[in-house]
Amino acid sequence: MKYLRLLSYTGLILIVTMVFNFSFAAGPKRMALLPFKINAQKDLSFLRDGIYDMLATRLAEEGQVEVIERPAVEAAIKSAALPGPMTEQAARKIGAELKADFILYGSLTVLGHNVSIDAKTVDVSGARPTMSFFNESPTLGGIISRVDGMAADINRRVFGRVMASQKAPAVPPAAANPSPSQPKTPTTNLRVHPEKLLNQEGFISEQPGQRNELEIVGSERVRRLRQKFWKSANFKHLINGVALGDVDGDGRIETVVATPRSVIVYRAAAGRFQKIAEIADMGSIRLISVDVGDINDNGKAEIFVSALNAKKNVVTSLVLEFDGQNFVRIAEDTPWLYRVVQTPARGEILLGQRSRVGNPYSGGIHELHWQGDEYAPGDVIKTPRQTCLLGLTIGDVLNNEQETVVTYKPNDELRVLGATGKTLWSGSERYGGSMLYVSGPMREQGDHENMIYLPLRLLVWRAGSDRDSVVITAKNYDLSGRKLEYRKLTKAEFVALTWDGIGLVPTWKTRQISGYIQDFAVGDFDNDGRPELVAAVVIKEGRVILTGEPKTTLIAYELGGLQKAGAQTNP
Repeated sequence: MKYLRLLSYTGLILIVTMVFNFSFAAGPKRMALLPFKINAQKDLSFLRDGIYDMLATRLAEEGQVEVIERPAVEAAIKSAALPGPMTEQAARKIGAELKADFILYGSLTVLGHNVSIDAKTVDVSGARPTMSFFNESPTLGGIISRVDGMAADINRRVFGRVMASQKAPAVPPAAANPSPSQPKTPTTNLRVHPEKLLNQEGFISEQPGQRNELEIVGSERVRRLRQKFWKSANFKHLINGVALGDVDGDGRIETVVATPRSVIVYRAAAGRFQKIAEIADMGSIRLISVDVGDINDNGKAEIFVSALNAKKNVVTSLVLEFDGQNFVRIAEDTPWLYRVVQTPARGEILLGQRSRVGNPYSGGIHELHWQGDEYAPGDVIKTPRQTCLLGLTIGDVLNNEQETVVTYKPNDELRVLGATGKTLWSGSERYGGSMLYVSGPMREQGDHENMIYLPLRLLVWRAGSDRDSVVITAKNYDLSGRKLEYRKLTKAEFVALTWDGIGLVPTWKTRQISGYIQDFAVGDFDNDGRPELVAAVVIKEGRVILTGEPKTTLIAYELGGLQKAGAQTNP
């Protein structure tokens, strides 16, 4: 009798299991994510979007789980007209309207430095009990990994699946717990485009288990130097320019970025990347570059913004300065392209080029000085014809304690110029490669837009007085090898070149990353006393209709040790 009863129970379990599995196999489960409530003294509303994006990315699975589009969810919430906080009953009502199987809602609470995140998943049908999830972090920056862990927990408990990143690697038993002297094998690399962490206000994070390698190039061997690598969250706008400097006079370095329509000031310190200010009232102009430097010598670096008119054929730039409360315009509608460069003896200087309509490679390049209430042209920087200031810099290129000009040719090959403007050396390899352009005159009636591409930035950097200078450039790879008029940039790397007495030769380079480098700067990016190489990387350009929303991130490499490592392998 007991045997028959056992068989009955077993059969019942099998039937229930089959029905449950069949219900999941019938089609993907629909989940609605409700925006999280943020409880904090400071305005951290941007985290709501970041948490939503992270959870949506990690919970969606083709054929298994469909995350309902956010606009539909927000419309359902508005339609429900909730009188108070979200409840399970209200969540089921919203879920029924959306024809969802599950609703996920929760909150993030900040008390002092401690951050906690609570969430609930509600089965809209009521067949399964509501599940609660909780996690906390001692810092706000640590919430990224906590949300990631919560997503893994939801996947496991609600949908019975394990995220790929949570699966244990197949390693020999001896390697499962490596000793401190045995580094773990990295599981990711920079060929995978930067993962979305939070939304556009995100934090700088050192990627655990991830490495970046810099190739040290010598005549006999190539070896690799591991360097720390950081990235910001992804931004939902393009970044056309990036510069570093103390723009508010508080002694700390800020990161200034130029989007096509605004200037945004951030500060990175102690793992946080915080927006300080945004200047967005730019009218119809298009911002193409940004530099910072205390040229008027008042203790606060001015922000020099190179910009074009709406037709992208006339330069109409501006200069911003902090007045103690806001960033105000101290010059506007100027005809100059700007570039701030660091010279070996004189420190920061400001260069300007007044180009002709539709031709950024025309016009003389001058050193500009603050006189009274304007930037007035002074000495001419002698250069060959067809030289654009945005691809020019000055430094101790020859390592002889003299100022020397290095610039791109119009085809993105490098050249080094003497004091008279004569070419001392000309390279044959193309570097740079920008997607920013000026609209030139139409060549024939009926032609499409004549895009004259602007050159990328160049920098001369020296680790110390006993080190050789290096010219830092980026190299963006075009899908067609630059054989077509329109560019499609797909991957990029940084290259440092040193003068060997005959010409510029590569000293080190970074491994390739996906996307393309739009601009870069060198400075104490995170206020830790050490210099970093910081770059704006465009992952997706987001041209209207074709690719939708743009996606950009900031990355930073520590530069310490590179100069020494590079010098050790020079012939």
